[in-house]
Amino acid sequence: MSRPRSTLFSILGSLAAFYNRFVRLFFCLELSAEVRRALADVAKRCQKALGEGNWVPEENYHLTVRFLGEVEDGKLPELLKLGADVAKKIPPFSLTLDVLGGFPAAKRARVLWVGPKEKSPEFSRLVELTEEFLQRLGFPPEEKEALPHVTLARFKIPRDLSAVLGKEVPAIPRVEVESLTLMRSELRPEGARYTPVSRWPLGGQNAL
Repeated sequence: MSRPRSTLFSILGSLAAFYNRFVRLFFCLELSAEVRRALADVAKRCQKALGEGNWVPEENYHLTVRFLGEVEDGKLPELLKLGADVAKKIPPFSLTLDVLGGFPAAKRARVLWVGPKEKSPEFSRLVELTEEFLQRLGFPPEEKEALPHVTLARFKIPRDLSAVLGKEVPAIPRVEVESLTLMRSELRPEGARYTPVSRWPLGGQNAL
């Protein structure tokens, strides 16, 4: 026996309300339009050598600090306070994106990325503080080491990136890191859409 339409609508409404309570979030460093354009040029060169893949749109380039996943919207006030507390403890800094790499390994990569050759103490401290504060809020610890990188492409089938990793990366403007962003990610059929929830200038100013 089929359910009455009113019951079905009630169930669907309850499911929608449940899922609307959760938002997909991550902390990141945004990039200037100039840097994104330069990265898009690098991606085009790599795409010629590698062919098919899920190539990230230019407007979605960013440096992830910490991916949070699906978070109950009731936690947003705590996360906004966390962002402000972390940002005020880190001075502005810069990064040079000058090397290509692949995760989990260059010969069987599912991700093509570009990042700095040299380690950044400021980025490491930013990640460390964010992780420390998140664990105080009950978030599970991040097991992977946080390496500053911008994802250029993802591959469903692991790829050998030797064709591009041995080549020199064209000059990319230095990344001037002046703020921390809490970003919302919406997964859509046409791809992910990112929307800033809040930004905090590094060095202790108020949220933008």
